[in-house]
Formats: sequence, C-alpha cells, structure tokens
Amino acid sequence: MSETYTNRPRLFIEKIMPIKLLNEQVYFENGGNPFKGLHRWYSRKPLSFSRASVLASVLPADISMDEFQYLLGVYSEQELGYLQQSNWLEDKEEKITSSVRLYKTPPSPRCIGRVHDYCEKVWGKRTPVVLDAFAGGGSIPFEAARYGFEVYGSDLNPVAVVTMKAAMEYPLKFGPDLQVDIDKWVQWVGNEAETRLAAFFPSPEGETVQNYLWAHTVQCPSCNSTVPLSPNWWLSKTSNYAGKGQTRKVTSDWYAVKPIPKPAEKRVDFELIKGRKGKGSTIHTEDGDFDPNDYNTISRGVGKCPNCGNVIEDDIIKSQAQKEGLGHQLYAVAYKKGKGSLEFRTPAEIDLNAFQKSIDFNVDKINELITGELVPTPEVFYGEKTQELLRYGMKKWHSLFNPRQLLTLVTYAEIINEAKEKIRAECELEKAAKIESVENDGEAVAEIEDYYRGKLEAIATYLAMVMDRCVDRNCRLSIWHTARCSVERASTQHALNLTWNYPEISGKGDLWISCADAVIKDYQGLCKMLGIPPHSTGIPGIEKYDPKTIKIDLCSADSLWHIGDKSVDVIVTDPPYYGTIQYAELSDFFYIWLKITLGDIFPDLFYVELTDKDREAVANPSRFRNMGISPDELANQDYEAKMALAFGEYHRVLRDDGIMTVQFNHKDSGAWDVLAKSLIDAGFEITASWAVSTENPQNLHQAKKNSVSSTVLLVCRQRDPNAGQAWWEDLRPEVVNLVEKRAPEFEANDITGIDLYLSAFGPALNVFSRQYPILNSSGEEVRPEEAFAEARKAIANYRFRSLVGSETAGFDALSQWYLLAWDAFRAREFPYDDARQLALAIGGFNVTDLVKTHKLLDSASGTCKLLTPQQRLKKRAFSVQEKEFSGRYLVDGLHGAIAIYQEEQNLQQVRRFLQNTGLVTNDLFMKIWEVGLKVIPDTVPEREALVNLRLGVKEIKDKVVHEQLTLDLKLDP
Repeated sequence: MSETYTNRPRLFIEKIMPIKLLNEQVYFENGGNPFKGLHRWYSRKPLSFSRASVLASVLPADISMDEFQYLLGVYSEQELGYLQQSNWLEDKEEKITSSVRLYKTPPSPRCIGRVHDYCEKVWGKRTPVVLDAFAGGGSIPFEAARYGFEVYGSDLNPVAVVTMKAAMEYPLKFGPDLQVDIDKWVQWVGNEAETRLAAFFPSPEGETVQNYLWAHTVQCPSCNSTVPLSPNWWLSKTSNYAGKGQTRKVTSDWYAVKPIPKPAEKRVDFELIKGRKGKGSTIHTEDGDFDPNDYNTISRGVGKCPNCGNVIEDDIIKSQAQKEGLGHQLYAVAYKKGKGSLEFRTPAEIDLNAFQKSIDFNVDKINELITGELVPTPEVFYGEKTQELLRYGMKKWHSLFNPRQLLTLVTYAEIINEAKEKIRAECELEKAAKIESVENDGEAVAEIEDYYRGKLEAIATYLAMVMDRCVDRNCRLSIWHTARCSVERASTQHALNLTWNYPEISGKGDLWISCADAVIKDYQGLCKMLGIPPHSTGIPGIEKYDPKTIKIDLCSADSLWHIGDKSVDVIVTDPPYYGTIQYAELSDFFYIWLKITLGDIFPDLFYVELTDKDREAVANPSRFRNMGISPDELANQDYEAKMALAFGEYHRVLRDDGIMTVQFNHKDSGAWDVLAKSLIDAGFEITASWAVSTENPQNLHQAKKNSVSSTVLLVCRQRDPNAGQAWWEDLRPEVVNLVEKRAPEFEANDITGIDLYLSAFGPALNVFSRQYPILNSSGEEVRPEEAFAEARKAIANYRFRSLVGSETAGFDALSQWYLLAWDAFRAREFPYDDARQLALAIGGFNVTDLVKTHKLLDSASGTCKLLTPQQRLKKRAFSVQEKEFSGRYLVDGLHGAIAIYQEEQNLQQVRRFLQNTGLVTNDLFMKIWEVGLKVIPDTVPEREALVNLRLGVKEIKDKVVHEQLTLDLKLDP
C-alpha cells in the first residue's frame, strides 16, 4: 500500500462524534435563525450539525472530546479548565451544554487561533481549503467561514448563489456598518412605493387597511352564477399564549363570513359573523353557534354552487381555469383603528373601485412594463412541482398574482432599479474621492474599485431579498393563517400549490415595511453570528482577514473547472437525494424576480430565462416524458450518472491525504445503493459513519407515518489505487460482526428505530469499500446493496435478541416481523420499501404475503399500513374460535386476545380464549406479549389493550414483565 494512504493522519470524525450534544443542539435550532430567515431555501442542514461536520473533518483524532467541544463553542476556556479538573460534576457539564446555542454562538478568537494551530500540524497550513459544490442554502460554507477557512461554495442554482453571498460574503466584507446604507435605501424604496401605490390601496376614514381576503371564482355551469371557492370561511380564531404546557386562552372575538346566495343577481354576497368562541370550533351568535366549515364551497377539488346547489366537478373547474382563468372575489377586509387590534368587515365600494383601478392601470401600461422587463413573462416549465399551476391555468409566472398584487410587485421592482442607479452614482462619487487620496498606488486603487463594486452588489442584493419576501407573501399561493391573523408564505412547503382563498397585503406600506424589517433584522443577526463587532469587518482572531478567501460560484458539481487537481484539503457536502426536492422548479418562483432586480448586477448568474433543469442533479421525471421508456427510470439513470460525475470531480480536486464527509438521509435502499456505488466507483472508501437527528420534529408526521429523522455522515478517504479485489463470501462475516459491534454504540447515542438500520450502513460500507471490486463466487461484481442487506439482517437479529432478552429460537418469523416493524417504524404507516427490506431481513415471506396471505398489512401508493386486530379478524386472517385457531403464529394469538377484549370488554372471555388455545401456558407467547408492551407506542389502542389485559388477567400478570416508564422531569433553562 502506498505511503500516502498508510501515513495520512487520522481525523477526529473518524474516531468519535458528540452525537447526543448535536441531537440537542439541532432541536434548539428550530426557529428564530437569521441564517435560515434571510431567504427561503428548500433544504438547509442545521448550522450546529454543519459546524461539527466541518470541524471534526479538519481536526486530528488525538484531541479529547472536551477539547473538541471547547473548539466547537460549547465551553468557554474557563469552563474547559473546570471540566478538566478531577472534581468536575456532571450536572455542571449538563448545565453548560444545555444553555449554549451553537448556531447563535460564533467561535471565540482564541478558539479560532487554536483550531488554526491544529490545522497547521495536520494540513501544513493554518486555513485549509474546504469545498462544498452542492452548497444550496450554504450551511456548510457558512460554518467553514466562521473559522476563517478558505471556503469554496458553489451551486448550479443562481437563487442559492445570491442567498449565500447575502448570508456570508457581504457581512464579512462590509460588517455591521453596512446596515446604515441598507436602512437608508430600504426606507427610500418604501417611501416611493407608498407615494406611487397610495391610490390603489385607499382606507376609509378612521381605518388603516392591512389585508384583503380573496376567493378564487368559477362560473356555475348550471345557473351561470359566479361561485367563490373556499374550504371554509374563517377570518380569525385567535388565542393567546397561556404558559408552557397550558391550553391557549381565547381572549378576543372570532370572525368569519357567511355566504349569502343571490340567485337572481347570479352572485354570492357575504355577511360578517362576529362573536365569542362557541362549542367546538364555532362562533357563538344570538341565532346559535355558527360553523364556517358548514358553508364551504369546495372540498377536495370539487365545488358547490350556493345558489343552485349544483356540484361543480374538478375537471370543470380546471377546464374553466385553463380557458378563461379563475376569477377573484373579495370577501373580507382586515383593518385597524389607530393602535387597536385587527378587525374585519365585508368589502365596501371604495375597496372594489381601487381594485378595478389597478386592473385598468395594468391594461394601459402592460406593454410598457413588459418592454421595460419589469413583468415576469416566462412560461411556467411543466414539471413535478409546477403541474398544478398549469392545471389551474397559470401558464406564465406573472399569472401567480392577481392584478393588484402584480402591480405592487412591478412597482417595487421599478423603484429598486431606480435605487440602484442612485446607489451607483453615490458609490462613484465616494470612490473618486478615495482614489484621489491614494494618488498612483495601483494596488490601493484596485481595492477601492473592488470595495465600491461590492457595496453596490450588496445593497442591491438586500433590496432584492426584501422583494423576494414580498413575492412569497403576496401571491395567489399565499395562505391566510386564521389562528394568528397573519400571512403564511407560499414557499412554506416543497410545492407550488394554488390556494382557493388567499390574502393580499396592502402594497403601499405594510407589505414592504414588514418584509424589510425582517431582512434588516436578519442582516444584524448574521453579523452577530459571524462575530463581527461594530465598525469592523472579517472574522475576529485572524491576523489579516482576506474576504477573497470565500469564493461563492455558480457552478455544476460535475464540472469544477475553476478548481485545480488535488488542491482541496477537505470536502463536506450535502448532495441532493434523487427527486426528494425539485430545487430548480421551485426556485423559478424567486428566480424570475431576481432576474428583474439583479440581472444587471449579476449578468453571469441571470443570463437564461429560467433556472437550469437539464444539468441539475435531481431525478426529475418530467424531463423524460414521451420517450418510450418509464420517465422515472430515465430520471433515476440521469441522476445517477450526474452523481457519479460529481464524485469523480470531488476525487480529482481532493488531495491524496484529504477527507470527504458526505451528509445523506434518504431512507430508500436504492438511493443508498446508488450513493455508495458512486463513491466506490469514484475511488473512495468509507472509514466511519455517524447518524445525527437533523430534522425538525414538527416537520415529521411521526404520529401517523414513519419518517427518517437522522442524517448519516459518511466519512470518505481516497482508496489506495493498488488495493486489490476481494471476495464477498470472505467479507460477509466481517460486515455482520462489525455491524453488531457498532449497534450498541449507536443506541447509546440515542440512535434507534429506522435510524438504527440506516446507521448500520456505515460499518457495512467500511468493510465493503476497502477493496475494489468485490466479486461473488461466480466472478460477478457485487453491489453495495448486498452489504446493506447483511446490515439489515444483523440489526434485525440484534434488536429481536435485545427485545426478548434471550435466544430467539422458536419464535415464528411473522411475529418477529410484526414486533420489529413497530420497533423500527414506531408508526402504523411506513414506506413499502421499508416493509419489503424488513421482510427480506427476516426471511420466509414478502410484502405480498403479508398483505394477501397473513392480512397483516394494507398496501397502496408506496405505503404500507399495519391492520388492527379487529380488521384482521374481519378479513379472517385468524379465528378466535378455539377449535379453528391454528396457533401457528404467535401474533395471531396476541391479536385474538386484543380483538376479543376490544369487542366484548370482557376479561373472562379473553381468559377462556387463552386457556382453551393453550396460549396461557406458552412461554414464547407471554414473551411476545412482553415485547409488544415495549415496542407498540402508547398512543396505539393495541398497547392500551395489552396493558389492561395484563392488569386484569392474573395468568398474564404473573408471567409478563411490564417496565413502567419513569419520567426525568427537568426545567427548561
């Protein structure tokens, strides 16, 4: 083996990671983060997780965990000293780690200096080069920048590139003092907008109108009435915070509107309903409780005419939308009186006339606006996430806005473009004065030129950030949040969905001001997160900070033309996961407006009409329609080819003793196989793996469906090119042994459920990737999926042994699968592929058998659902008649007892069933009962029945051990 590969220094991430700490820090990071708030991006890994990934990838393995956590920012230097004393108490350590918020805490200058000292020993330089070519929202480059490393961050998407520049490049280059200029020009744009748009947003005397609530309309094919479409007619059902763990208190009136049919006039009017909270979700009125949900005019895409009662089918609504476009009806106006709380009223003539005025203005000025390139006229690309827009007639991007919303945004864009010219003129005057003062110093002149060019870019970019936030909150896709009386952004989900009823924010003031305040606050927060003091720039603690050490580029990961061979020390990257998120399709929503406001500032970023979908490394079936082969199959092949090229480029630019850390959290086994094959084929071996819980638990619907909450870090090194082939039969036992050895370590770090199975892939790959190729007994190359299959089997065996606390002989495979499904997925619903893989791990049957023969599951649309005992009984999966009960599968006996109890609520009948079938004396059955109590979630009725039966039937209680949960109650610091 080459000396380069044998003598490379072992790094901290290859030894250990502070998993428990990171799980806690990731949870803290949900909400209130200016880095995430600056501009919407569709997938950002938590900053604390990214920081640990970067730092552990550059530091040597011989430092202690205490030292690593100090450098991470968990401890101060004084706390580290206390920690290293022999009388240090664990509760003090917990107090420190639970009070710190890593994402808010910049590393101290002394920390940074210490990290650089370590880097000089490991890498031969104080600031190693860190690369992420799938940078996206920029979490990894941001954390690398906080330590003063030389950062290469790139992405194919211009929206991501501009966002990264705003998040790290400009704060580091200009510091907090740029806030003065941002404030000045934000206010100038706002003042101009108020003047120009005042006539389109009038308020009656004594009112300040803030929001207009609209419903899309169609024509009833039966009576030709204009029908406003809404799933309910709520306006406000606000409540106030009542303290942690307490039910919110309703302290004000609730509002709704009631549709009033007007068949003679072919329209629907509205009556305002106001009152205190009634029973359930209703408003109490003199005429009784009013429920706005009872008057809905659309449900699941099917409409209903209030005038004639005719049902308007989904295809009729779509047909009208595509031919004439959906209409708009104003049904409520939200306003304030002075500093009072928000109130509502039905529309007045002044409101309707103002909207008509905006329509007339657009008709008169539309050609001029289009010629001035202020209207986003490109057609909507047919894609996975844009199909709904096209189905409802939104064929061009400007059609995502009603006429006045469009007028508002076009006016903002026009004013921003005027502001840029004024900013440019100011910069030219200041630049000329500065250049005159340095006379003929060519280097100083170049620095001044670069400074003022960057200053114009920065201010224009933050104005564009405000503009994009306005776009997100003021379109036909925005959402009115009745519980908060606020507007929810259109980009809240990874989709572009039409909203039947939508809000419009007053464009003359409220819209711009509220969005500008958020961006201004985020810039201040970013400067603090980077540790930049007032009146300074750059990272504190670095002798001379060079802003050019951060390079943010528009570049495809499969062609890193701007980076030389073996010039990168560390790669930390978060690649896309097949078609999980269609970044380009979704970000066109923002791109079209950024092109209008920043196209002249960044001509190299916005030179094409829409984002590049052909070169994007995602599986996008919409690009492969009508080609004679399955679009999904072609899309997957395209994604896999691009990932192989990207990892090939990573291998080219990484130095021989460098390291690459890949973040991956796709749960589909096929995705893991492709990722691993791409890494191995590119010349990498996997030396370690760690799983960290990185997903916001509020975004995971784990109460009903299983979701992967962890990201697995795969630590990769360049494989010795002289490493020879190996035989799979020789490696298989080594894979199993290593997985079973690592499983308790993972569990000790709170890695459980489906995440435990995913974490086992790392050790499996560790063995599998050391040599290349891996061949079977027939001489054919073995894919990584074989190693994953062995890992799953090893974990399944390990978990079942742990659950039963003894040898597993005698337990039937079906019962094992049932209990391990609850243990792994912790939900009744889970993906079909997960069910299939677990069945393969246990052996003896497949998902079809589970559905059709054993009737343990329902399966539809890629999802499996565990049937309840009563559902299985009705399907005759088993019998509770003693003579007909086979007893072949222990799970059938368990379900039989539960079904009898739930149906009859009679303990004696359950006891008789267990005695007559012999189950009451079957030790394996009692052990299954015991395991069921461990793995079935508390919220599932089956578990409640098992608990009650154990308490009520002495024969069960004597044999089934039930460990009650103990609650460790701690106050939130």
